[in-house]
Amino acid sequence: MEKNLSPRYQFLVSRITILFVLSFVFLWLHIIDDAVITNEPAWYGISTFDFLLACALVYAIVPPFGLWLARRGSVIGLVIVLLYALQALYGGGVNHVRHIFGDFRGSQILPLLLGNFGVNVTDIRGHGFFTVLMGMAGLGITPPHEHILASTVIAFINIALNLTLVVFCALALYVWFQNRRPAPTAPPEQSVAG
Repeated sequence: MEKNLSPRYQFLVSRITILFVLSFVFLWLHIIDDAVITNEPAWYGISTFDFLLACALVYAIVPPFGLWLARRGSVIGLVIVLLYALQALYGGGVNHVRHIFGDFRGSQILPLLLGNFGVNVTDIRGHGFFTVLMGMAGLGITPPHEHILASTVIAFINIALNLTLVVFCALALYVWFQNRRPAPTAPPEQSVAG
């Protein structure tokens, strides 16, 4: 970590690093569960290897690079980690909980926005690497399925970890911007002739 960063920023980024590593481990447990137990690659018409490779390309390169940048004081790095945490919160947690309650639609925000431009994303199968990306974004409808208890526990841990990571990223962004504000200047002293 850079030496010239404020102590508050350094404290927050050290906690973000711990949370990120834990989140990364539990997200990969969720991904392996999706690939092996739930057999999600078959829904998309791709192999398990292709599914894991696509997840590795998305999660094992950009988010760790974002963390590396954040530890050096980059606001771009903080934003990357924040976006990772939001996606992991949804994909590795909230969406799983929706499935428990029988809602297999995925996110409706992006399909609604794309639908306004005439883009239909209800069937996301058969697009290879982009199939996994679209699935991570919550596009399309998954077939009804069940999860084992261990994967549900992992989903709730993912929610807790990533929600905390989102809060710490938001605090670090606040401190980063606060440190960039110019210091208030003192008004010049006026001498009184007497």
